[in-house]
Amino acid sequence: MNLSLLFWAFRQTADPRFYHVAVRHADTVLREFIRQDGACHHIVSFDPATGQRIEALAGQGYAADSAWSRGAAWALYGMTNTYRHTQDQQYFEAAARVAGLFWRELARDPIPFWDFRLPTRENMPRDTSAACIAASALIDLARLAPLPAGQTYHQLALRILHAIYTEATTFDEDEDGIVLHGTGHFPHHQNVDVPLIYGDYFFMEALAKLRGQSPSRW
Repeated sequence: MNLSLLFWAFRQTADPRFYHVAVRHADTVLREFIRQDGACHHIVSFDPATGQRIEALAGQGYAADSAWSRGAAWALYGMTNTYRHTQDQQYFEAAARVAGLFWRELARDPIPFWDFRLPTRENMPRDTSAACIAASALIDLARLAPLPAGQTYHQLALRILHAIYTEATTFDEDEDGIVLHGTGHFPHHQNVDVPLIYGDYFFMEALAKLRGQSPSRW
């Protein structure tokens, strides 16, 4: 998600180091974080001396090999953005792979649980922030993708945003945010079923895109 700052620095200075650092990091994400089914590790540990992978860690997800929904949303947004900056097809393909995960998981219910691969979903909270991030990313991906895939991504974004608006928004001034039912860090029982500032941000960004404003602030 932060790579756009490096791409911006490259454009401003023409110093190729910024571009190369961004691409190298993106390639590491492709190689070590995003799995073939579109699910993503939250944390991967590397040997600081050799750079070799040690292990994947659960982080804010249920387990190291589960599918933390906001992590997948970050990957979807980040890979879409990296493709927009580089036009390198491998990043588009990665974004499409993660989009496929959302398409499968949200086919019946467009607001994800905090992890897609929980042993049980009974009494488990959802994460509206993951939904908002994914929706905003899908709008961008739809503009970059050929038909009919682009139309599919756009329709999924609309379904997610409609569900958020009708089921999870408030304009109560006593609330801390607009979008309710976010899950910050469930394993540590922190910020569960609350508004989250990044949920609000990406909800508003997605709506701005639908109104024809700049494709991305990033």
